[in-house]
Amino acid sequence: MKSKELIILNDGQEIKKSEAEELNIIEYCDVRNGKFTVSFVGVIIQREKLIASFPKHYDISSMDNSAEECIKKILSLISLSRISSGSFDKGDNAEFPIKAYWEIASYFKKFGLYKDSEKYNELGYAGNVDWNRTVNQSNKLMGKDGIIYFPFVLRKTRDTSVFLSECMDYVLADAFNYADMIRIVLNYKSDSKNRIFNNHDYVISQLNKIKGNYFKDTEKRLIQGLIDYMKWKSKSKDNVRLLTLKFEDYWEKMIEVYLNGNFVGYANDQIIFGENSTAQFEKPRQMYIESQKIRDERKKNGESIFYRIELDHLYTEDVIYIFDSKYFNEDVRSMNYKQAYYHYHMKSLYPERDIVNGLIMPTKKEYYSKTHIDRSDIDGVKITEHYLNLQKVLDYVLEHKQAIDFEN
Repeated sequence: MKSKELIILNDGQEIKKSEAEELNIIEYCDVRNGKFTVSFVGVIIQREKLIASFPKHYDISSMDNSAEECIKKILSLISLSRISSGSFDKGDNAEFPIKAYWEIASYFKKFGLYKDSEKYNELGYAGNVDWNRTVNQSNKLMGKDGIIYFPFVLRKTRDTSVFLSECMDYVLADAFNYADMIRIVLNYKSDSKNRIFNNHDYVISQLNKIKGNYFKDTEKRLIQGLIDYMKWKSKSKDNVRLLTLKFEDYWEKMIEVYLNGNFVGYANDQIIFGENSTAQFEKPRQMYIESQKIRDERKKNGESIFYRIELDHLYTEDVIYIFDSKYFNEDVRSMNYKQAYYHYHMKSLYPERDIVNGLIMPTKKEYYSKTHIDRSDIDGVKITEHYLNLQKVLDYVLEHKQAIDFEN
């Protein structure tokens, strides 16, 4: 993998159509007014090239010596989402099957390669004696103290390697080929050269045949993981992908983790960051913008559509903090009417409290803020733009990955 040509891009970067075609990334580009822009974050591994696309505002100008480490960070973030049962970004059939692989790797870490326990009997003199069979089947001698049976019938068990074990061995060894880029891949090597795995479709058919014979949830998840991985392997050939077209959702989740770990206060239109944060930002349930009374009256009239708002980050204490994550700069180039309405709605719920209202965007610079709109002398509405260093946020999130919950 290290011998491949490294192509580094940025999400949103303009690219010539001929370049997109040469890199075989047309399907991952947006086209507007005849202009092509890169629209993915992640990695595409081809036979001779490794194409890495970083988020907007991720500084790629001087990463020659650290490119591989930076790529691993982005892929680690995407992997965390894929593993989560509540992932908002499912990927597609062409991508490295993180969730399927994780089922197999998790089983291996807990139980090892699949073994089927088989019970059998053996003649001998030491071990777990099956007395019923010994009495009925063994030779008998009459002794001074009674009947002597010899030899004993002993109960034994043995582990039998089966087809599932061979499939696990193949998948774990195959995935290790991508360990340079995908951090969650286990260090696993195998000397097995079973030719059955040259025909992935046959392996898939055999797995489908036997999966009805297993009833434990862990076994069913293992078999489905093997099937999904083999399906991917049969199609991937020399084009391995792990990417997202929805990095704005990742940015929102990253900001939640970062605020809850670093927000300690607010002053002079700036967020005060520090250690030992007690903040509890959350994404609340959608809120109806009309009262229950009005909604009930409208229901009586046969109406069924009721409008709701959804806040990204809400923290209520003596002051009400409402922040909205914005990955795209275009979102703040004009008046953000939605964010202004959030102020009025929250003021109706908490009329006695002050409200801090802000937009949070990524930047390659250090943290800074600027005013988006200021009506504080008219009706109290003030919206501030906050720019957080994307790489710093990403590093923090990966260091505290146990705090990430993609399901909520």
